[in-house]
Amino acid sequence: MEVVARVASHSFTDLFNLKKCCKEFLDATEDSYVNQHVSLDKFPLIQWFPNEKESLFLNQCMESKNMEALYREGLREYFNYPNGNIGGLDIMKVAAQNGNIEAKYVYGMITLCSENIELRKQGLEHLRFVRVSKCVIRCRKRVENLTRTLWKNNMMLLRNKKTLCNNKNTCKGWRAKKDQWTLVDDEDDDYDNINMCECCRWDHELEFFYRLFNVD
Repeated sequence: MEVVARVASHSFTDLFNLKKCCKEFLDATEDSYVNQHVSLDKFPLIQWFPNEKESLFLNQCMESKNMEALYREGLREYFNYPNGNIGGLDIMKVAAQNGNIEAKYVYGMITLCSENIELRKQGLEHLRFVRVSKCVIRCRKRVENLTRTLWKNNMMLLRNKKTLCNNKNTCKGWRAKKDQWTLVDDEDDDYDNINMCECCRWDHELEFFYRLFNVD
């Protein structure tokens, strides 16, 4: 079962092919433990014309507490047309707390948009995990690809006028790479770099996030 779950977590296509091997594998692929870990990369965030099998499978993933499915549900709810649903943030929080790396990134970035100091602190904790794991750029790109068909103009996100760094005029920590803040396509920053201002790093990431979700 563990082997099948590991295959499922890497590729739904491989899981589908595994079903064809023998009855034992077919039975294993339908176990709730496997559905809990299966990757949903092959499925778009918005299912415009889902067939019955796809809908059944995705519902089974939700019922099995698949954290990627939960994160996607939270994302859809939060940006639901036309006015959004704040309850989606709570759903994403559950996925983030249970280790889904993209949920940590999105939940963290959304909470940084808040004016609530405690909420921003919670967001930073999740984003530190993403940064230590060197997954910031990967998460940003995956979120960008995932949300291409998502309604983004429902005013659920507003630009926070107050930056995280309170020392913009004197802070030198954000000039960490060749005297400018340049993020490359590889994973971006060195977590152990003592010259890097963490607050400036996330202020910079917020600019990407604002553009991604059409925030003025």
